[in-house]
Amino acid sequence: MRFLLIIVVLLLAVLAALFIVPLGGGKPLLNWQHVEQNWQQPEKLFDGSMSPWLEKKGDTELYRWRDPDGNWQYGQIPPPGVSAEPITVKAPDTISSEEMRGGKGLEETQQKQ
Repeated sequence: MRFLLIIVVLLLAVLAALFIVPLGGGKPLLNWQHVEQNWQQPEKLFDGSMSPWLEKKGDTELYRWRDPDGNWQYGQIPPPGVSAEPITVKAPDTISSEEMRGGKGLEETQQKQ
């Protein structure tokens, strides 16, 4: 019985830490306000806005510069003293394997049946 109580307390402590302890960006991993507003709507609850770490990113801003050997280097923060130019990396689109092969999509095949 004591072992079960210890496990429950540890799980509650970890869950509370996910909502309270700030991580790298100064924000906790989970957003309590988002959970409170959307707890009855699972499609909104797990849409990626619950956590800044889990949300889908669109276009990403990066920089590119040449190192002393003349090779291109890429990063989010260029080193001081180099001439870096900003570039935008677009998020890839996902397509089905049928679309990749040039065949009909799954929806069209199901509609004909």
